[in-house]
Amino acid sequence: MHKKMVTVLTAVILTMSLLSGCGSSSAQDASSGAAEAEDSTPAETEAKAAETEAADASAAKAGDSATGKTDLADTSFDTGYQPKENSYKIYCTYKNIHSWYDAIKCGIDAAVSDMAEKGVTVDYEWYGPAEPDAVDQVNSIETAIGQGWDLIAVDVNQPETTGKAIDQAVDAGIPVATFASSDVADCNRSFFVGNTDNYGDGCALAEAVCEKMDGEGQIAILSGTMGAASHEERLQGFKDTIAKYPDIEIVDEQRDNDAVEKAISITESWLQAYPDLKGILCNNMSNPVGACQAVSDAGKSGRIVIGGMDHDLRTLNYLKDGTLYVAQVQNCYDMGYKLIYNAIKTIDGEQVEESTDVGSTSVYAADADKYIQMLYGDESADGE
Repeated sequence: MHKKMVTVLTAVILTMSLLSGCGSSSAQDASSGAAEAEDSTPAETEAKAAETEAADASAAKAGDSATGKTDLADTSFDTGYQPKENSYKIYCTYKNIHSWYDAIKCGIDAAVSDMAEKGVTVDYEWYGPAEPDAVDQVNSIETAIGQGWDLIAVDVNQPETTGKAIDQAVDAGIPVATFASSDVADCNRSFFVGNTDNYGDGCALAEAVCEKMDGEGQIAILSGTMGAASHEERLQGFKDTIAKYPDIEIVDEQRDNDAVEKAISITESWLQAYPDLKGILCNNMSNPVGACQAVSDAGKSGRIVIGGMDHDLRTLNYLKDGTLYVAQVQNCYDMGYKLIYNAIKTIDGEQVEESTDVGSTSVYAADADKYIQMLYGDESADGE
């Protein structure tokens, strides 16, 4: 378990980092020196997957994937609220340890620093399991109930499982908020801050890819973690959009469980089985990295149209070099920033919006450098 209590002093330090991009170095591309997929032996493929997994772990540990504020952030958001108390304790549990959450945490740390300037201390715990685990999330909420938190914030793994735990916390007198990319409408949570249109994101990606494919050919889908609401909604958006193109055939759909190395392996198998594959759709932040690495290693960058979610630095570099055609980037910063403000208001008994949509945008190669600089700082612009 990776748990961290952030104090005011830490928040100030992190905010200084935020001003310089909330992290400036990138993970090294694990494809370096790898053999082309079509010529790889099983041992070489296994070694490459292990290398990628080690690189991912190293990057997460070193903080290389820490992200910053983009121009998607809401500049009109009212920050004038003066809290009624001098200190607050907020417990945050999310789906799994992943660099995508670093961007949300950057927004949280910025809001915590804002509160410090108002003379208010915000302590929070930031917890996620190593791999997506709905039971673990329920257990973490149940444990938090007896620990004296003022509010529990949850990025929901599986709505039908987590909703009961949320109601249990509310029944115990602790308000609960949901955030990020999954809400639970049928429970007693106080509010939601995040992306309210995952289905629309799936449709936008599929539409862009299908049009780039000229409306014909074979396409395959990497579909993330089973049961994760945001993944399932994007997946449905993919399928409903592709159905509008009768000359596009879905040849396969496989789950990669948010693992880059598994996405690499799956994509490599597709390249062997479907030599005429024309497109790949990816519904989380890990699988575009894996798909692009496999396609790049096979020497097919630009020949297969790939669309995928979000802002991993490797994804943005693949967008820049043309391996990835389009990325759908969510406004993660505001997911964290607005969460803290709304959480404090809720604890104070004030009314907040029941659901706050932070939005997303389609990003193409022309804007890749812009997002790399905003999210990762100047030193990462060249993938260093």
